[in-house]
Order: sequence, then structure tokens, then C-alpha cells
Amino acid sequence: MDTEDLQVIAQKAGLTASQAKVYIALIKEDELTPAQMADLTGESRENCYSIAKRLVELNLAERTTERKTTYRALNPSALQSLAENRRRAIQRNEVFVKQNIETIMQLFYANSEMPGAHTIEGMSGIREVYNDMLHSKDGIYLLRTSFDATLGSAEEGFLRNFREQRAKNGITTYALTPDYPEARKYAQDGTDQKMLFKRIFMPADAYTGKVEIDVYGNKVAMIAFGETEMATVITSPAITEAMRQIIMMLRDYYRLIYPQEEEL
Repeated sequence: MDTEDLQVIAQKAGLTASQAKVYIALIKEDELTPAQMADLTGESRENCYSIAKRLVELNLAERTTERKTTYRALNPSALQSLAENRRRAIQRNEVFVKQNIETIMQLFYANSEMPGAHTIEGMSGIREVYNDMLHSKDGIYLLRTSFDATLGSAEEGFLRNFREQRAKNGITTYALTPDYPEARKYAQDGTDQKMLFKRIFMPADAYTGKVEIDVYGNKVAMIAFGETEMATVITSPAITEAMRQIIMMLRDYYRLIYPQEEEL
């Protein structure tokens, strides 16, 4: 590998471009003064003093006590620890942002109606959206698709745990679902009532899309099952309220025209 490739590896671990240049220079030259670092890397001498100090803090270099102040590189294995610490910090930051983004969202929507949207792929992304629903305080409004019945055992186990935790959190779900024998069983044996699941049936062939729609908080989640596993979440009070009303209107419509028991 050439010098630039080595610098890229160091940067991927978490060093800045300038720090990576100085560190690789130290490895190649054994020992350098800040002035020599500057000559080799093109960084200013003052900056090289700061970089060398930071490399010492990261356990990537050590300062010698010869006639001149020089630095030598330490084992690059510290780069791996740096990368791992960086990953953990990023994960902590992601969790913190997700837990606190609602405050900024409220401020934004107090001054703007522009919606936000993001898409995440795979079953792991779908699980992330379901876990987000567990923070809902105003109930969940659901248009169910029959395609989630084709999920594997692992996914079905996750959804079962999700439903139990949803009820444990006191979240009521207002659902419009296809009329299948298993769903009828849940409606009649008390399972729906236990799960705070307010179900209205529609004919099994009334909605054949592969996308489940969940409305919660100020979000609308469109969850695609089947060959394409992905979830798109739109954040907008206006769009959320519109979709909530649409689902409730459909529930009222099928309650009137479709023979069934009263909602449990």
C-alpha cells in the first residue's frame, strides 16, 4: 500500500486527515521532531505540536526525552481500539438523538408544515419502526395487510413480543384488518381485548397491498412486506392527522356494510 492508502486506514479508525499524515510519517521515519513532521507532511509546525500531543493521548505515539523533543510511533493496534470506541460513541449518539429528537421536531413543526421522511431497509429496519411505535402516547391506527402472515418464525416471534409490549405500555390500537379465521379467533376469545386491540374487519380481498400502514404520534409508517422488506416513515402532524382520519373513516365504513360482530 502507498502512503495515501495507509492514511485512509488511519482516518477510517477515527484520526483526522492531518493526524493520519503525521502518524504514518512517524511510522515510516521512526522518530521526528514537530519541525520535521511539518516538512514531511506540509502541516504547519504549530499544528504538528498539537497533533503529536493528541497522538500521545490516543496511545499512538510517545514523546522521547532526548536533546530535542521528538516523537515516535507506538503500535498501530491502538487504531483498532480507537475505531471500536468511535463505533460505540456513534451508537450512543444515535440512541440519544432518537430519544430526544421529538423536542426539536415540535419546535420545527411549530414554525413549518414541511414533512420529513426516511426509509430503512430489511427486517432490521422494520423492527426499528415497530420499536419506535412503543413510545406512542395517543394510540396506533393500523391498516393491516395479509402479507405479514407470511413472515418467518423469528419475525413472527418479534411481532408477538411487540404486541405484548404494546399492550403492557397501555397503547390502544385501532385496527382495520382482513377477515381471516385466525383473526376472528383473536376477536372472539378475548385476545384482542387483552391486547387493547380495537379491531374492525374488512373482506379478505378488500386490501391486497403488501404494505401495512401505521399511524402513531406525528408519524405515518408504511411497512412493506413480501419480496421488498422496507419501511418508510413520514413525520408530519398534518399528514398524520389526515391518515388517522382516513383509517377511522374506513373503519366506520366497514363497520356499517360488512357483517361482523361489534367491535371488541
